[in-house]
Amino acid sequence: MDDVSIAVPGGEVNVWHRSPGAGSPSVILIHGLSGTSRWWTRVIGHLPDDLGVLALDVRGRGASFAAPPPFDLVTVSSDIGATMDFFAIDTAIIAGYSMGAWIAALFAEAHPERVDNLVLIDGGFPIPSETDADADAIIEAVVGPSLARLDIVFPDRQAFYDYWAAHPALERHWEDEMKPALDFELMETDGGLAVRINPEAVRESARQITVDPATRAAGERVGVRTHLLVVERGTADQLGGMIPLATAEEAAAKGPNLTMQYLPVVNHYTLVLGSGAPAVAAAIAPT
Repeated sequence: MDDVSIAVPGGEVNVWHRSPGAGSPSVILIHGLSGTSRWWTRVIGHLPDDLGVLALDVRGRGASFAAPPPFDLVTVSSDIGATMDFFAIDTAIIAGYSMGAWIAALFAEAHPERVDNLVLIDGGFPIPSETDADADAIIEAVVGPSLARLDIVFPDRQAFYDYWAAHPALERHWEDEMKPALDFELMETDGGLAVRINPEAVRESARQITVDPATRAAGERVGVRTHLLVVERGTADQLGGMIPLATAEEAAAKGPNLTMQYLPVVNHYTLVLGSGAPAVAAAIAPT
């Protein structure tokens, strides 16, 4: 796979790309709130070899760290269309994980004609919260342990790995195979290594998916064929995933185009970084 820079309004974003085999479709992969394209590494390893893959570094993250605002998710979702146009792809499977699920849903709502299938991975539907609640408090409760690394200068990569190995969601599940998915976010800085994730971009995205009524319910408005994955455990390995099982079941009962899949044991992070990767790949792969 190759990293390719493509033009978007005001700058460029990075796409980690693999061309499809003859006659095969492509999938667009959108990562989570403070992730990068490489969070998909293990999932991609389980996808068919002839499936085209385009994993975006969303504005303000990874190799798109320098991409400019605006960082609102409608603007970010339009970068999917720019990516498809650059690679001359008319339609694709669109898959989003965590924050990426809301981005994917917004794109599918705006451009249903370009979506073969939509896969929402523990995201895209309302997180339990009050829309008038304090967004920063919700963000801290949901993903605080992950976002703390944005303010840390790590002396070396091992210190960075140690940080993740002690994360509440990964301390019981840590594997060295997770390292390639994580270390792409690092950049050299004075005194060591820092994470190339723009806090402004993270705050804007998090505010939208937690308290903005239009964004947090994006998945409910999608009219294309959609597969929703939810998990047993959350961002701190606690019971209850990002999207509650009851929310997913209710959405599936209401939506004729929506199918729901529940993955026990897996948590929000091991869903793509660890043992959940084969199931995610199976949900994405065309049938």
